[in-house]
Amino acid sequence: MLKEELVRYTELLGVESAFVIRDFNTGQTFAHNENLVVPSASLIKVPVMIEAFRQMRSGVLDPGLRLSVEPEQIVPFSVLAFLDSSNTYTLLDLIKLMIIYSDNTAANILIDLLGVGKINLCIRELGLKETKLQRKLMDADARKEGRENLTTAGEMAELMVRLDRGEIIDSNYSRQMMKIMKGQADECMMRVDLPDEITIARKSGELENLNHEMSIVYGNRQNYLYVFFVWDARSNNESRQILQRTSKMVFDHFDK
Repeated sequence: MLKEELVRYTELLGVESAFVIRDFNTGQTFAHNENLVVPSASLIKVPVMIEAFRQMRSGVLDPGLRLSVEPEQIVPFSVLAFLDSSNTYTLLDLIKLMIIYSDNTAANILIDLLGVGKINLCIRELGLKETKLQRKLMDADARKEGRENLTTAGEMAELMVRLDRGEIIDSNYSRQMMKIMKGQADECMMRVDLPDEITIARKSGELENLNHEMSIVYGNRQNYLYVFFVWDARSNNESRQILQRTSKMVFDHFDK
């Protein structure tokens, strides 16, 4: 069985893991530790995106709204540090930067704009009980204080399924968000050993010795959900390789 193979593989390496794999043709689901609450890393950016689209739909925000990014707002490793042509971006630009490039500066500006309280209210109204935004990205002081962004593999799996079904906000906005998630610039981890021609809607996340993936793979033979969390690895290289390997194991299982 696929579940046993995946658990055996991660246990052999001595890492902690959680996953939800679902065959969209049959509905068969393979899950492990799916309700375990763990740091979300950059997966928290998906609820931030959803709240941004909710505020656009309600008319509170305009997608063309231009927002300034000052040098002191730019955090380490941000794509915006290399974009010298402008220091203003539209709301939609920042959403795309946050998801496609996982840009933490864009995420932090959006969190300030949308409001932590409203983002967490959105999360609650989506029915996610364990997912919480408790700090901005790259905030080392908040992490030292024990304020961490949290989620579960099960809740991120549910979010991906509902986006795919067009149930988040409405079918039009769900489709827009899924289009952004299909445009990932990051080709590592779960994407590495899969065929180039297939489409994947996904978001990845990384903290020290921790890597996560939430995705829907539109495969050659069938579509499936792949949500996989790895933590307590010896290094990020190891956790990335685990996601690469388990993703290929799942793809081969469904591509038979």
